Amino acid sequence: MRYVIPILILGLPLAEIAGFVVVGREIGVAATLLLVFLSAIVGIVLLRIQGFEVMRRVQEAARTGNDPGLDVLGGALTFLAAILLIVPGFISDTIGLLLFLPPLRRALADLLRRRMTILTGGSGFYYSGGAGREARRGSVIIDLDEDEFSRKQKGEDKDDSSPPGRISH
Repeated sequence: MRYVIPILILGLPLAEIAGFVVVGREIGVAATLLLVFLSAIVGIVLLRIQGFEVMRRVQEAARTGNDPGLDVLGGALTFLAAILLIVPGFISDTIGLLLFLPPLRRALADLLRRRMTILTGGSGFYYSGGAGREARRGSVIIDLDEDEFSRKQKGEDKDDSSPPGRISH
């Protein structure tokens, strides 16, 4: 498993060159170059069409509050498929065309999603409520210096001389 990526990095270009030689012998150099050029154009067109569709689905999922995880992974796989079509080579074109098939892309996205852990973080969300006033959801965090904070023990008198502008919830 450790040597898979180096073998792919070295082996794929060699396999692509071999593919050019085999296809070039069968259909000729001009037709081979035309196929490579056409696959790049198809990749660019599909990237544009599919890319806008994926963006629309992700925005719709975000608007309705659904999980856009599969759509985001599908979009990343669509982008990868288009790049594979744009890169010259028949093996990469074949993999790219297979990734453009929706059932295969969804299955691969589902497999990747099950194997990934997505962490999100944040301290709350802001939303506009009422007359343009921003309200905060989540816990309120107040950063105080050491001299601005003191703890009262049970039974001590309460001091109402808190500094102005202090927030309490």
